[in-house]
Amino acid sequence: MLVKVEDGFYLNTQHIIAVRISKSQSGGFTVTTEYTPNSVQKNAVFEKHFDTGLEAEVFLQHLHKAMS
Repeated sequence: MLVKVEDGFYLNTQHIIAVRISKSQSGGFTVTTEYTPNSVQKNAVFEKHFDTGLEAEVFLQHLHKAMS
């Protein structure tokens, strides 16, 4: 199943390897999604930055729902 992670960018949920969350010094959050691209044998990384924890939480809930 494809999940929209950003306008014009979708990931196949079967290709997601790991999701990492980190907090920046400015108080924002970064969600890093490691995945395997369809045509490449190496891993790729997609980072999405959020100003608040609530925005990051909503994104993670959407991603979790798509993967379930």
